[in-house]
Amino acid sequence: MARRASGRSRVRRRWVIGATVVAALALAVVLTALGCRGAAAWRERFDAADVAPPTGHYVATRSGRIFLQEAGPRDGVAVVLFHGTAAWSELWRHTISTLASAGFRVIALDIPPFGFSDRPGSYTRTDQAARVRDVLDELAIPTAIIVGHSFGAGAATETVLRFPDRVRGLVLIDAALSLTAPAVPASAPPFFLRYGWFRGIMVSLTITNPLMTRTLLGMLLAKKERATPEYVAILQQPMVIRHTTRDLATWLLYFLSNDGNALSADRQTYPAIAARTAIIWGDKDSVTPLAQAHDLHEIIPTSTLSILVGVGHIPQIEDPETFNRVLVGQLVLMTKAA
Repeated sequence: MARRASGRSRVRRRWVIGATVVAALALAVVLTALGCRGAAAWRERFDAADVAPPTGHYVATRSGRIFLQEAGPRDGVAVVLFHGTAAWSELWRHTISTLASAGFRVIALDIPPFGFSDRPGSYTRTDQAARVRDVLDELAIPTAIIVGHSFGAGAATETVLRFPDRVRGLVLIDAALSLTAPAVPASAPPFFLRYGWFRGIMVSLTITNPLMTRTLLGMLLAKKERATPEYVAILQQPMVIRHTTRDLATWLLYFLSNDGNALSADRQTYPAIAARTAIIWGDKDSVTPLAQAHDLHEIIPTSTLSILVGVGHIPQIEDPETFNRVLVGQLVLMTKAA
């Protein structure tokens, strides 16, 4: 009897210790989340226009101002650059300089809700394409070559499909188009994502947490050493804008749901792309694997495929010299073809 009582006592002690550890971990997670939200609220207290870099300017659209950076001759062939998730126009800095030196008129956009553009709360691919059309109208640019990287490739492709008369070429770089993945119904996102406060916690712990910037950037790269202080500082620069965490939490719902009205979400529309298309992809991309590049190449009849060896998801910072050389070559071919 004494031995059984002793055994039950040990079980109870283990259960109490285990429950205490779980409770302590849960408390630590809650305190960390609250700390990150508090830090975000303290950090995000500036108006975008007050902290926007002097290298760019705003252009009015029907859904707010778009911040962009321009370079190159005004009479050069226009090239519009779309960045990826959580980035902004400055991440294209080395590419902007290279293209401008090659004689192109470069327009690098901050795609809402990222960077220093206004954040109207609507972030579908259709919305983004309409903004690009408005930018081209405001800048009096009749046609342009559209370049989209990662998440920005969705808006870029949507622009081509909806406004083909405004496009003289399309470049897709490690494009995140989700054409080979099962769609998530727009009306039924995961239940926990329906709550803005929960999305806000997720964002404050990750995307807008400066302590995580280098880690998150490194996860996208095959060449981890290219997550340099220069690029980390670029990604962190817009984090001081008022309501950044809240606005990215709103965008997250769009990003993780199916954009049902987007032409670019339907793989059946891609064979209709008439513009010359260049697909550029890192062979070590673990975010959008190389198989997706081959799939795009098959369904876009006007496309060519350039594979960059040893490069991951962001070739313009992993191997900028090789990437820029390939990109310039493709742009020159598009210019001649037009």
